[in-house]
Amino acid sequence: MSYLQHFGLKHDPLGKNIQQTVHSTQQSQLTQKLNWLLQTKGVGLITGEAGTGKTTALRTWTNALNPMTHHVIYQSDNHFKSFDIYSQLADQLGLDKYTRYSTLWRALKKELLNLIDNKQLSPIWIIDEAHNAPINFLTELPAFLNFSFDSREIMTIILVGLPQLQAHLKKSIHSALHSRMLFQLNWMAIDDATQFKEIIIQAFKNAGIHDTLFSQSGIQLLYVASKGRLRYAHRILTAALQIATDNRCNHLPDDVIQKAIDDLTA
Repeated sequence: MSYLQHFGLKHDPLGKNIQQTVHSTQQSQLTQKLNWLLQTKGVGLITGEAGTGKTTALRTWTNALNPMTHHVIYQSDNHFKSFDIYSQLADQLGLDKYTRYSTLWRALKKELLNLIDNKQLSPIWIIDEAHNAPINFLTELPAFLNFSFDSREIMTIILVGLPQLQAHLKKSIHSALHSRMLFQLNWMAIDDATQFKEIIIQAFKNAGIHDTLFSQSGIQLLYVASKGRLRYAHRILTAALQIATDNRCNHLPDDVIQKAIDDLTA
């Protein structure tokens, strides 16, 4: 029997369905910066360690946007060549496939202007895992953003990646792109045990469980082992739920959580 069925869960508590429902200063700060970026257009940069919830925070923000006024394009496969990255953008905009770089660029710019001027939609391009993007993509991006003799700001671009991306973009080769950045934010793991507990409990409620499955010490075990990183907490919880299911437990004892932690770190 799967742990979802055993515990009556609608989905994994910390899986892709998670929403950052607990108010946090960091989420509020990010939302404020992103809303300002929408008004001014340009480039924003969000960096942080893997598994800290950068993408979840962004998804929470985009879910609140009006789809009648904003067109969100999310890309995470950015370790290919520049042409492939722009081809993905064209595909998400519903354009034909192009074999020439120059033709692709012109078609993209035409469609972006069409979104703004005719469809009254503000394009938002979220480039996740941007630390994997090739150097020439990042150096050429300012040229792609040049519309009407650089007199118009057409789209909002949000670069998301690991901390080394911020250091990389400070190099002189990226000065043109760096000059277009309107904000930089370093997203941190949850460093407050109380907030971590609230997020975990709320995540289980959202998944259909309103009773507490673990003790205070169990949540503390999870917090310490994951270092406040939700992706790692998800891995531990998934393993613990399966162990509990195999042993026909209706809750998550501390020793089950500890076994899950030990198994994952062995």
